[in-house]
Amino acid sequence: MPKRTFWLVTGAAIGAGSSLWAERKVRRAVQQAAARLQPDAIVVEVGRSARQVAGSAGGRVRDAVSSGRSEMQRREEELWAELAAQGVEGTTPATSSPHLGHQGLRS
Repeated sequence: MPKRTFWLVTGAAIGAGSSLWAERKVRRAVQQAAARLQPDAIVVEVGRSARQVAGSAGGRVRDAVSSGRSEMQRREEELWAELAAQGVEGTTPATSSPHLGHQGLRS
């Protein structure tokens, strides 16, 4: 009989302890979730996300513009080389415009 009493008391103690531990764990998780859902915390998170998106989008746009300009200059040089090979003279390359930052073709 003492063995049964021992195991009954041990089981009740372990059950009560694990219940309290689980309750604390759940309560902490709920409090953390509630803190993340506070208006101030949401504003901070949205602001951080917006800055990251804007920064990466700006970099992608700059890269695309730079790539487009260099490809445009390369293709224009090809076209002028084709015209020069055909013997067409008397025209100046449009790439010598100051806004492109290009020196034009050298003969």
